[in-house]
Amino acid sequence: MHILLVDDSQDILRLVQQVLALEGHRVSVARDGLEALQKVASQRPDAVILDVNMPMIEGTEVCRRIKTSYSIPVMMLTVRSEQVDFQRGADAGADAYLSKPFDIPVFIEYLNTMLRLRYGTTV
Repeated sequence: MHILLVDDSQDILRLVQQVLALEGHRVSVARDGLEALQKVASQRPDAVILDVNMPMIEGTEVCRRIKTSYSIPVMMLTVRSEQVDFQRGADAGADAYLSKPFDIPVFIEYLNTMLRLRYGTTV
């Protein structure tokens, strides 16, 4: 599947790209909220993994805009881990919400569950 990974941290991008590639996914990258929306419109990825703390447009707003216009599952992957943050993600339409730091097996499980619920498959 084609996954759009949106984060402004080079370390997170590198790690998550490697994990997604090992899982058999094709990965595109955006480094801010505006670039993410442009890539969603032009590339139509199968899923989006999105940080909340983003330049240009905050991640929850990016999620809200994606969910308003497309039927693409979105996982929020962020350092924000308070209950209010989880609620904001849910209100924006996020299909999954995982806080950093995260365990890779848990990340893969969240992603596979999100993809299975949307597409009936993980790859």
